[in-house]
Amino acid sequence: MGAAPALALLEQSRQCLADAYAAELAAARFVASQDAAMRAAAALVAGQRGPGRRGRGSYQDLWPLLAAHAPELGEWADFFALAAVRRHEVESHTVRVSVREADDLLRAAETFVEAVTVALGVPRAERAARRLAATRGTA
Repeated sequence: MGAAPALALLEQSRQCLADAYAAELAAARFVASQDAAMRAAAALVAGQRGPGRRGRGSYQDLWPLLAAHAPELGEWADFFALAAVRRHEVESHTVRVSVREADDLLRAAETFVEAVTVALGVPRAERAARRLAATRGTA
């Protein structure tokens, strides 16, 4: 993968952030924030692989792969790996996520997307003024 797929993933990540801001349920905000982080991590991994390099041919978990490609983002990889476990629990309805937890993950994802943007050397986009939608904890 080269620059074009990485930029497309980064743009998708930004759209996920916008979706998280607009989400009216805490679980939806949490999931969209995790999606944003995953797409940003995938953008970084894709951007660091040259056009002729391919993956190992087998599935690899994204977060250890990110830590291997960008050790300076290792703490973020650990953080979002734990959030991915929590996301699975939220999506399977075994736990509820609080509004606070969803908002915290959104802020973390936003910071991470900015870090990836810098790491890829992509000019920062103007930050649109966003307002969080009123959110409730459950449906």
